[in-house]
Amino acid sequence: MNTSAVTTGAGVPALTCNGIEFAWPARGKVLEGVHLDLRYGESLALLGPNGAGKTTLLSLVSGRLHPLAGEILVDGVPLRQMGPLARARKIALLPQLEKLPFNYNVLDFVLMGRTPHMGAFSLPSHDDELAARAAMEELGVAGLADRHIGELSGGEFQLVRIARCLAQGADILVMDEPVSMLDPAHARQVADAILTLRDSGKAILYSIHDLALPLFLGSKAMLLREGKVVWHGPSRGLAEPTMLEQCYGTPFGMASLPTAFCRSCIDPSLG
Repeated sequence: MNTSAVTTGAGVPALTCNGIEFAWPARGKVLEGVHLDLRYGESLALLGPNGAGKTTLLSLVSGRLHPLAGEILVDGVPLRQMGPLARARKIALLPQLEKLPFNYNVLDFVLMGRTPHMGAFSLPSHDDELAARAAMEELGVAGLADRHIGELSGGEFQLVRIARCLAQGADILVMDEPVSMLDPAHARQVADAILTLRDSGKAILYSIHDLALPLFLGSKAMLLREGKVVWHGPSRGLAEPTMLEQCYGTPFGMASLPTAFCRSCIDPSLG
């Protein structure tokens, strides 16, 4: 994959949230006092019960919503000072749900990720098409280029949507449940792509319900409950049943089950 868009060295602060608060008029406070630090070359998993504020937090850091209090910094610059084009060149968002007004050709859909790099009223260049096709190749969906979105399965559409994010060339990827609707093979394919992107220096923030993915990816994780951070630390800390019980309000136990998110699949010595 072409990762030349990453211009900031690994380990440098990419995304910082300081005391973020947000509320919906009909619901009240959704996030309260959230602090977050994500560096280039890291991934950070957001976990927690439904309604904990994960999707809202992702919408805030991508600029779709604005916090009531606190500040979000991208490369040390307040997000509120960045215009839509500057944000799109730095942050690519994979929303959880997406409704399309037209039955787009798949290649054209992925090319939409190149919009921040195109002038007003411009058509995609040869380089834009190369970037789109390279992203599709990375996700294993290059063969879908000439099909239409309406012909795809749910899993195929998810992979195409992630390809659009990759084509955008942003340094920070924000993903809301990136492996939802995917079978184990495709979910592992996405996980491997996330690993490659992170190791190339990208910063990746994602929400997830499957504990196996952050344990596989490593880096960092955060647990949210009722809009507050109840735990954050290395992803391996998620293997603590008592902490998970406190967050989710349901019993947890340890079990050994087959999973595609297994380090021993890469290196048997890690089994």
